[in-house]
Amino acid sequence: MDSAPQPHAPHASPRPVVAVLVTHDAPDDRFNQVLGALAAQDYPNLDVLVVDTGAEDPTERVQAVLPAARVHRVDGDPGYGEAANVVLDLVSGAEFYVFAHDDAAPDPGAVTALVAAADQWDADIVGPKLVQWDAPRRFTQFGMTVDKVGVALPFVERGELDQGQHDGLRDVFAVPGAFTLVRAARFAEIGGFDEAISFLGDDLSLAWRARLAGAKVLVTSAAQVRHAEAFAGRPDGGAAVSRLAARHRIRVLLSSYRLTSLVAIVPQALVLSVV
Repeated sequence: MDSAPQPHAPHASPRPVVAVLVTHDAPDDRFNQVLGALAAQDYPNLDVLVVDTGAEDPTERVQAVLPAARVHRVDGDPGYGEAANVVLDLVSGAEFYVFAHDDAAPDPGAVTALVAAADQWDADIVGPKLVQWDAPRRFTQFGMTVDKVGVALPFVERGELDQGQHDGLRDVFAVPGAFTLVRAARFAEIGGFDEAISFLGDDLSLAWRARLAGAKVLVTSAAQVRHAEAFAGRPDGGAAVSRLAARHRIRVLLSSYRLTSLVAIVPQALVLSVV
């Protein structure tokens, strides 16, 4: 770890957690697996809020697997951050949120492990080990650092075989956003996700702004989540990813650096985006 956090005593009663699953016309089979994975969580105080931005109402599909889940539909497709932020208006009393993509299926103990890490190490954001959807012995992501122009630098190679070499807890700059535990009070303090970032970069923006507010960000291998990375698999995925990543990287820098630093850093980032 970059620095050694000090552990805290665990809480006697399970903290209230709300999983916020943002979905947009996900394929039936994959979405059902995600819902089933949430239903199988062993954490005893977990509620589920499904935020739908798609054309088809998923309420029946959700309630067939998660009868107690709440489904909230959002008109149009405002982007992941704006959709996820509705939790600030719809939910009260939660101590943690888990923000989830509709292509991320957690192992049964994932939420328990994330909450345990946040409690023990007084962290505000905790991410899991993300592995390939069809090959869970291979990594997709496991935390990241960032360079001065906002380029994310992952700690593992995509497709890297998991042989226990990254087991444990790591203090990181940011965590990929597929399945992320965030302390509710800190999330509200920083205003939630930056709604100007529709998708890609929202995770880095959230972690960067939280760190500026004094947050600790961790990843733990005790929580494992299968991630399909469906956005990158779209026919226009490569071009769309490049355009969005470049635009949103500039946005992250503008919202994270002081003006005196931006004078030097933004031109460098713009050159990198063009290249």
